[in-house]
Amino acid sequence: MGNIVTHAGKIVNVATNAEATAARRAQILDAAIRVIAREGAHGLSFAKVKDEAGISSTRLVSYHFGTRDALLVEALHHVLGQAAAFMGPRIAAESTIRGKIAAYVRSNFAFLARDVDYARAVVALANAVAAGPDSNTLALLEDGFRAGQATGELRDFDVTVMAIGLRGAMDANIVSLAAGSADWASAAEEIVTIFDRAIATQPQGDEARPAGAG
Repeated sequence: MGNIVTHAGKIVNVATNAEATAARRAQILDAAIRVIAREGAHGLSFAKVKDEAGISSTRLVSYHFGTRDALLVEALHHVLGQAAAFMGPRIAAESTIRGKIAAYVRSNFAFLARDVDYARAVVALANAVAAGPDSNTLALLEDGFRAGQATGELRDFDVTVMAIGLRGAMDANIVSLAAGSADWASAAEEIVTIFDRAIATQPQGDEARPAGAG
């Protein structure tokens, strides 16, 4: 049972209220993402989110998010948080750096392929509220590359250039794929193959196969 407090003469279950608030925020964010996917970031309005979410008033949107700009930022964070929850275990399951990089690409594309609205929204949101690849993402890729170089698994290369190249290739393909131009899984495998060959230490024989390939 959750903690309870007396508030305005009533007994309030704090855990239940927190869960209800989180559920309402998630409902509004999902509705905002659907609107953005359909109409672009410029088409987002509290009225459209209200209608999409099936809630009674735009005041519920403003209560939870304040301003339209704040809702845009939170919608992007929501997508990125959902992606991290999906991708994290798949990356962690790999024991090598090459395997982790391959899982990073495959799981990112697999997450977006599950719901193309999220892919379309993240493209629109990235253009609306972010200037380019997230610095934390690039730093994590750079750290992974350095770790692989330290063990000899990866060849010597400029980790910053490689991180920007990998993320840039992914982002460019996501824009195209969100428009329905190709197959997500096939695109992921092409990127995995290209960059696995680029980072591996003189692959030969079976080692030349993309990391994680069956």
